[in-house]
Amino acid sequence: MAGMLRPFVFWGQKNDSVSLKIDLRDVTIDNVNLTEDRLEACFEGVGAHGNNKYGFELDFYLPIDPDKSKVRTTDRAVEFSIKKKGAEVWPRLTEKQEKLPWLKIDFDKFAFEDEDDSEEDADKLAADEIMKKLEKDLEENQPPSIDMKATYIFTYNFLQFVGFLYIVIVLSYNFLKYGSAAKERAFESVGYQIMFCQTAAVLEVIHPLLGLVKTGAFAPLLQVVGRNLILFMLVLQDVRLQIAPVVWYLLMTWSTVELIRYPFYMFSSIGMDVKMITWLRYTAWIPLYPLGILFEGTVVIMSIPLFEESGKFSLQLPNAANFAFYFPWFLHAYLLVLALGGIQMMKHMHILRKKKLGSKDSLKKAA
Repeated sequence: MAGMLRPFVFWGQKNDSVSLKIDLRDVTIDNVNLTEDRLEACFEGVGAHGNNKYGFELDFYLPIDPDKSKVRTTDRAVEFSIKKKGAEVWPRLTEKQEKLPWLKIDFDKFAFEDEDDSEEDADKLAADEIMKKLEKDLEENQPPSIDMKATYIFTYNFLQFVGFLYIVIVLSYNFLKYGSAAKERAFESVGYQIMFCQTAAVLEVIHPLLGLVKTGAFAPLLQVVGRNLILFMLVLQDVRLQIAPVVWYLLMTWSTVELIRYPFYMFSSIGMDVKMITWLRYTAWIPLYPLGILFEGTVVIMSIPLFEESGKFSLQLPNAANFAFYFPWFLHAYLLVLALGGIQMMKHMHILRKKKLGSKDSLKKAA
């Protein structure tokens, strides 16, 4: 029985008998082997580990009389009335002095079938008391449950916060150390980090689709697609864009937004509302979002003549697909999409701000 689940066993005694109560509901007895010195028992029923097979073995402190011992099943337990061979109180139930976590003392001793019928009500009351104590014991010893969804969301937002914090620190340090020359090396300094963080941000489109967060997927989709287009299809493709000072401003703006947004979602995932972070989440966008749109638009405008020159991502006729695509025209159209999408995003944030902070948008009200 080494690998078998153990049920909770409550034991009590009188001078001439020992009582055992095995806490299993809807139980059937598979096997009981009771000898003078030992009890081995196997059951199938509903216990602390659900509907399963349970079993245990006990070596008695002193010999018992198996012929005069009894066992019965009820809806809520298996009950043993074990007759001692001698009339004396045992200092413990088991032969060896050992601590068995599943074996507990029943301080409210109860009667069995061989006692008077007049004590039946007392039996039920005692059994109810035992069940209440058992339930309380299970609640006290039950390990705290872990919300895996909240843990995952918290971890994701925390790691993204650390990533963007690193970007801000590096960009700021280089600027303080090298001055304006550091702006030309912004992408060289944190390019891999920003690309990793923005690639990971694709998960923010997947999270609402899987029901991991309550927000919609459309807003994060627009942001992820827009940023990744600027980052991977424009800046990454031409070193002349990478050394443009506007890229330093763009990366700083993006990262500053995320240094507020990710802690907000991080604490929200565990039910915490940090007033200062909440206020910043619904206020800092007012200057940062227009700046981000301005810098993104500047990068697009700067890239148009570069892609006209290189012809990259453009498809000219004749070709096997019989389809033409001129990437600079797409960039012209994207400028309009960027402006309209930015306006809609700011309207959306304004509505959320009014709902969250109210009509008075002071920090004092948020606090």
